[in-house]
Amino acid sequence: MKKIIGIIIALVVVFVGFFTVVPEEDRDHINPFIPKEVIYVQIYEDPAPHGQGYKYTLTGYTEDGEEKEITFTAGKVLKEKAILKVNAKGSFVEKWEEVQPEELPEKVRGKMDSVPSN
Repeated sequence: MKKIIGIIIALVVVFVGFFTVVPEEDRDHINPFIPKEVIYVQIYEDPAPHGQGYKYTLTGYTEDGEEKEITFTAGKVLKEKAILKVNAKGSFVEKWEEVQPEELPEKVRGKMDSVPSN
């Protein structure tokens, strides 16, 4: 019985340590319960310098039009009003790419500056 309690305590310590030490972005990347999603953002503010690149924290929209805040980095300053398609899994950003306004889902079009809704 003491052995089982010792194992449970050790697992709890490892689990708590993991969530204390590992950054949220890395935890989201390996967590199988967090779904991948596409978020569309428009560059409308200056980035913050971040290491060798720039960090953006923007409000964007999922394909269903749900509002989400996303943070990602870029190696250069992105052009103002550019529209990006960001593939994310929680706070982990897998990749981003610039898209044209006509590539936006219908539920997102009217929510972006300078993108007419049909």
